[in-house]
Amino acid sequence: MPIDRSRIYEDGPLPALLRHEQAMLSSILDGVFGVWGLHLRPHREAPSVLPAHLLSSVVNLASNGGGSLEGDARCQPQHLPFASESFKLVVAQHILEQAPNPEEIAEELGRVLAAEGIALIFGFNPASLWRPWLAGRLPETWQFSAASRWRDVLSRSRLDVLQVRYSGLWSPWARALEREEASPAPPTWQRPLGRFCGSWLLLARKRRSALTPLRLAAVRADLKLNPNFVPGAHRECA
Repeated sequence: MPIDRSRIYEDGPLPALLRHEQAMLSSILDGVFGVWGLHLRPHREAPSVLPAHLLSSVVNLASNGGGSLEGDARCQPQHLPFASESFKLVVAQHILEQAPNPEEIAEELGRVLAAEGIALIFGFNPASLWRPWLAGRLPETWQFSAASRWRDVLSRSRLDVLQVRYSGLWSPWARALEREEASPAPPTWQRPLGRFCGSWLLLARKRRSALTPLRLAAVRADLKLNPNFVPGAHRECA
């Protein structure tokens, strides 16, 4: 019987893993201050609620499965309709993996992230048992790569990876995943399996530019944290 790919985000192991990824951000978001954040989700049916945070507002966009993002705006992931350095926080759940040219998307995430802003990038761990399970349920174009590969991609976009973390159980068949989400700490026997968990998280910070602007007063107005649409982008809005 063929797998219904349209329903894998509604119930079962995958949405449980995505919720676990979002839950593990709680301690990180406590230290991020700012006005605007950006949350990119792998599918419009994927869980969308982030833990409590100190940002005023979060722009929410999700992949429609056809290469575009929908939600608070409609756009291509490599052409986000926001001004440069608009967001203090960017959370991208399994967005780079879907793109044929992830370098372009990484560059765009680096563009809209404010200097010293935080980028949280999730990806599926190819060293876990999730890979064969996902391979039969997600499009063949998805790229399952180790965190080290994406670290290099982000570095070229002025995003310095500060830490790599792993989340979720090592198997999609482990029914304890839902219970683990509410547990303050995983059992002792799970801890050595960190590098074999279902997904990884890259915590990165955007480097400040080494160039000194000649007209600082004139440029400062363009760097305010306000996700205004760039000229000509309003027609892309949902």
